[in-house]
Amino acid sequence: MTSHRHADSRPRRYGLQARVIAAFVFGAALVSAVLALNTYFFVRRDLVAQRESSDLRQTYVNAHLVKVELGASSTANLANAVSSVATQQGVQSFIYRAGTWYSNSASISGAQIPGRFVHAVVHGGEVADQRVIIGGAPMFLVGIPIPAIGIAYFQELPLTDLASTLNVLGAVLTTVAIATTAGGALVGWLISRRLVRPLGDVVVAATDIASGALDRRLPDDPDLQPLVTTFNEMVSTLQARIERDARFASDVTHELRSPLTTIGASVELLRSHRSLLPEDGTKALDTLQIEVERFSQMVQELLEIATMDAGAAVLHFTEVPLDALVRVTVSGYNPHIPLSIAPEAVGIWVRGDKRRLQQVLLNLLDNAETYAGGAVLVSLDRHGTWATIAVDDAGPGIAPHERERVFERFYRGAASGRRGDTGGSGLGLALVAEHLRAHGGGAHIEESPAGGARVVATLPVAAPLAPAVEPASKGAAARVRRGPR
Repeated sequence: MTSHRHADSRPRRYGLQARVIAAFVFGAALVSAVLALNTYFFVRRDLVAQRESSDLRQTYVNAHLVKVELGASSTANLANAVSSVATQQGVQSFIYRAGTWYSNSASISGAQIPGRFVHAVVHGGEVADQRVIIGGAPMFLVGIPIPAIGIAYFQELPLTDLASTLNVLGAVLTTVAIATTAGGALVGWLISRRLVRPLGDVVVAATDIASGALDRRLPDDPDLQPLVTTFNEMVSTLQARIERDARFASDVTHELRSPLTTIGASVELLRSHRSLLPEDGTKALDTLQIEVERFSQMVQELLEIATMDAGAAVLHFTEVPLDALVRVTVSGYNPHIPLSIAPEAVGIWVRGDKRRLQQVLLNLLDNAETYAGGAVLVSLDRHGTWATIAVDDAGPGIAPHERERVFERFYRGAASGRRGDTGGSGLGLALVAEHLRAHGGGAHIEESPAGGARVVATLPVAAPLAPAVEPASKGAAARVRRGPR
């Protein structure tokens, strides 16, 4: 059995900035945790040692006082003796003698002292100390045998204040560790920003170049000098090649116009003597005229595209009332095509070259006529700051996987053979895309509610210029430099 590893099963790779920040966070957390733990345990060890040493000395003093006070006293004086030395608040003192406990409080007995501890002191004759939990509170327990008078002295000293101090110390160190980790994250973020900033410049430059700004270059950066040099050389080579290809296409197109003009004149001459031609000659003349007209249109479109690719296209930007332009263009093309202008689209203006905007709409109408049985609806609408011109056709529609490719040059679709007359050059929609891109807009394909295809052109809406300013803007020429599609 063959197992297939899906793409989503691969481990996720995080970006460079995220990895740098994670490294700083991990390093800061590790260092702060190690320092905090070492500090806590060293301080705890020292404080506990000092406290136990102090309590042990005090217990020895108290045991000596009991021994001195009792001497060879009777059992009746043991309770008074243990009470006389228990002067510290919270300290419990016990005297053990012959299986009986005597304490400084009638409500407290020595039964809470661990039996092994008592046995080690009473029967082992050894001084013993131990940290224990009694009644939920930490205690330091000390036992001292006094064999001279047959007793053992025990003392419980509270460690609650020491525990409280250690808790405060732990909280402070934890807070410092968290703050240090946060500081590490901040430092990592700042350093990673500085680290990836040159890469961000590369991304921005690559995006601009992909959008057609072939004169874009990366600034010098000592950290990325090899990359900068290679990148700029690559773009310069690409720019030179694209400009060379564009000039070649433009030159070829220009050169084709002269023989094409001669052929056109010859065809017109033959048409003037049409009555002298035989029937087969007449048919051949008609076919030749159609092909010459088609070839002439294709050359004209190629020349315009080549001019835009070479950055030599001149666009005369003015303020254009889009609703009036659409109404006049559609009416001039075919007054029987239904036209729908949304209320919010009435009176909207766009900034652009009026001739080229008209050409965009004419190309959309020609595309519908050539490939899809003609346009059945032209609509103008507005969506926020964008105006949309949609042309619905009567064809079978365009498959989703072809809706981007139809804007490629010379692409007429896999279904072109069954979508009416295919005499088009395949450059109409490519020229539409170029013109719209030069105006800051774009084009895409949707499914028409009528069942065919809907080609949508989008343009940014602009506020109309004031009358006093408008004449200064009319006729202003702007050179459009665009890279390859």
